[in-house]
Amino acid sequence: MIFLLLLSSFVQAENAFINKSDFTITHPTCLVRFDNTQEFGEKLARKLKEKGYKTHAFLPEKKLNVEDWYFTSSIKREGMIYKECTVSYAILEAKSMRPASMDVKILEGSSKRNLPRVTFSGDERCTRAIDDLFVNIPTCRSGLPIKMNK
Repeated sequence: MIFLLLLSSFVQAENAFINKSDFTITHPTCLVRFDNTQEFGEKLARKLKEKGYKTHAFLPEKKLNVEDWYFTSSIKREGMIYKECTVSYAILEAKSMRPASMDVKILEGSSKRNLPRVTFSGDERCTRAIDDLFVNIPTCRSGLPIKMNK
């Protein structure tokens, strides 16, 4: 009886694992509009490229094409001396030519780090929070989704 209970729990746990290929998002181009001048912009752009996204600058005057995906992020440092760092992001789909509150959120998340405490400015905490953040962002595969006939 105990053996059957252990066997059934093992089979259920085995089905719960996520394959690396399952943690993806499919988009025809994987193009994301991105403001490279923001704080830690180069690191964010590099992490997006590692995940398969193609970063392009906004059109002149921060304009977008309708249905463009764009990446927004905010970095907040809080505390007296050693500041903890909270990094949040959102990938949105534009419904008009400018970013607006009615845009559809494709992905969003945040990460907070208060260690390691090396410098007063907290840059190392922010870079680690960005690394933590990108663990939960799925890889982008370009192309149209394949429909399987059953």
